[in-house]
Amino acid sequence: MKMGTVALVVGATESEAIEPILIESISDELEIATLEAAVSAGEKDPMGLVHELREQRCLEDESFGNYVEELLSRPFIPTEVREHGVEWFKSKNRIESFHRAESEARAVIADFAFKLFKTDPTRRDFILSSQQSEVRVRVFVLSVREADLPGKFRGAA
Repeated sequence: MKMGTVALVVGATESEAIEPILIESISDELEIATLEAAVSAGEKDPMGLVHELREQRCLEDESFGNYVEELLSRPFIPTEVREHGVEWFKSKNRIESFHRAESEARAVIADFAFKLFKTDPTRRDFILSSQQSEVRVRVFVLSVREADLPGKFRGAA
């Protein structure tokens, strides 16, 4: 059984009066690797690099989708090409459905894992398991200034 990974991106200030906040959760392996490399390299905005990667992938998917759509809209294309294009769209829909389900599961796992992290902030890499599955949880704590926090988190204890 392959073990998935959920990375928690946690924001923490120097003030102990303000609890850490969950900024985002990630389950894509390339995004996690990008985040880890950026944190290790001391990047000032490691999540910015993850968001750039995400945006680039989205643009590439959209561009390819536009190409397939344009190809299929031509009046005279070989039947084999048309069939492959239709299968690609069906596959794309199945993948998008899987991503939605994965996103929901990631959110539940991240919420639970963040509660565990808040009870023991030294937990940065641990396994959550059930009879059917195991998930590795990695916690990346990023420094944030209190002024950068949303208003509901400022000064909250």
